Amino acid sequence: MNKASEQRRLSAGQVDVWCCATDDPRLLAKMDRYLNMLSDEEKQEYEQRQHAGQAEEYLASRAFLRTVLAQYTGQEPEQLTFDSNDFGKPFLPAHSDSVSFNAAHTHGLTLCAVTSGCDIGVDVEFQTDSQGMLDAADDYLSPAEMLALREVEEEGRLSVFFRSWTLKEAYLKARGKGLSIPLHDFSVLLDGLDVSRFDADDAERWELRLLAQDEDFTAAIAVAGKIADIKAFHCLPLVEMSELGQLAELLPAAKS
Repeated sequence: MNKASEQRRLSAGQVDVWCCATDDPRLLAKMDRYLNMLSDEEKQEYEQRQHAGQAEEYLASRAFLRTVLAQYTGQEPEQLTFDSNDFGKPFLPAHSDSVSFNAAHTHGLTLCAVTSGCDIGVDVEFQTDSQGMLDAADDYLSPAEMLALREVEEEGRLSVFFRSWTLKEAYLKARGKGLSIPLHDFSVLLDGLDVSRFDADDAERWELRLLAQDEDFTAAIAVAGKIADIKAFHCLPLVEMSELGQLAELLPAAKS
């Protein structure tokens, strides 16, 4: 599929973000081919998810991830070999110097963010019918974030909560240490859709960006370095791939 001469090249500070609607009905006809992309370990996970009704979505998500990463490695999707750190964050051992990635999945939507030469994290959260999350906001937000949230008009609080939470999760995923870093130990403060202040022990290393938010989803990234450019793409494995015109299209494109 991808020859070395056809690899996607990442310039310094470039981040590519890919989206896939893993519940798109067009994927159903490709499931057998997706299964052939998977490692033995992934196939076992696929079988285990059969009873929970999550198998097809898992299969589409893994095929999407392999298809996207193949664009940057010059390998076929099924040739990619994954490893993970002590906290479970995956990486490509054969390409760890040139390709950094992170993926996130929720309610039929998977995102994959790819960059080069630095750690990256992406998160996407499903927020429909989540008003009850505000009652437990102090489980996720720092005291400074809670103070800022209380200053927001009531009708806008849920959107602001999800912006803060998704940015925090993206940072934790980029760090690759799981919840060994408590959510209350750092703060992401917002000015509208922009990060106005980031308070953490290593804050100077990181740039955090909100990617998109609509009535259903919020998506964000964290990068250990300066972000020069973010490009958005849509991929349905073995069906279609396209570049999107703007980041706001990540969510509507994924759901269409």
